[in-house]
Amino acid sequence: MFRSLFLLVLLLPGLSAAAQVVGYVDSVEVHRTDTIYFDFGSSELTKEARRAVKNLVADRPGELELYLEGHTDAVGSDAANDRLARRRSETVLNAALSSGWPEAAIEIRHFGEQRLEVNTNQREWRNRRVLLRSGLPKRYARFRGRITDPEGRPLGGVAIARSRYLKDSVKTNENGFYELMLPLDIGVRLDIYAKDHFFDSEIIVLSESKPSSSPLVSKLRPATVGSKMAVDDLYFVGNETNLLKESFPALPRLLLFMRSSPDLQIEIAGHVNRPGGPEGPGSWSFNLAHNRAKTIYEFLVEFGIDPGRMTYKGYSNWEMINPNARTEMEMRENRRVEIRVTGVEIEH
Repeated sequence: MFRSLFLLVLLLPGLSAAAQVVGYVDSVEVHRTDTIYFDFGSSELTKEARRAVKNLVADRPGELELYLEGHTDAVGSDAANDRLARRRSETVLNAALSSGWPEAAIEIRHFGEQRLEVNTNQREWRNRRVLLRSGLPKRYARFRGRITDPEGRPLGGVAIARSRYLKDSVKTNENGFYELMLPLDIGVRLDIYAKDHFFDSEIIVLSESKPSSSPLVSKLRPATVGSKMAVDDLYFVGNETNLLKESFPALPRLLLFMRSSPDLQIEIAGHVNRPGGPEGPGSWSFNLAHNRAKTIYEFLVEFGIDPGRMTYKGYSNWEMINPNARTEMEMRENRRVEIRVTGVEIEH
């Protein structure tokens, strides 16, 4: 699990166990991370290390704060390594101050040999380090959700959260519940997956001033033979096989769906926005729909999905969601791709 969070304090007292937000935490949105290494037993900075500190200080948009962590390898006593780690943190602190980072916006800590990068009792240069993180203090919520089937039965699955500085994922427990640390007051996309079920995506904005009173429950539809799903936000430029730029993030979601349900066989169905009578094989509309489906098929194959699990087909203008589309959004909804389940491979 990848987390772009640097947690600095313990959770504050939470809300009730059934709440969507069950606690808050003060954390940091990390702007950049740098590591400076030291010679054995030394706390002196090399020229390269001093240059790295200057570069970090020069790259300080806004009111970022700086967090320093001193470390050592495991050679020597705990007490001696603790003192050495402190000296290393203080050396980097002084270099940052002399380069212009405000003293009030720096916090230093030292861990000695407690947090080895490489687990060894021998000399190891990767353990002799100071870790520098610059970022903005931010308030996070401990968010609780649940994944179920349409009848409310718990599903084992994965929730993935993404925002500007965040990418995190977590699995559900046996009752379908999961928890994530999410930033307050900005949009966060939640993508929800469970094996052999269609995925779900939504944007949520959490606010400490308006706490939610119930958990977010994602009810995923079973991906059974004959069922289908339109891929949200996967739209094409008019009269082209090129995706709209804002549709690019939808492709990884579709890819993860195929990876999380390896038994499914699908048809990729392409559609166009073409008011009027049905246009059949050989027509411009038919070929455009066919090639749009092919575009998605080729993307999935390129990223490792077995082509034997997939077919693709164009449906021309036969199944427009909005036959008399007038707005741009109505036209986008017609220019879509659907996933249709054609089979489920049975394990022997």
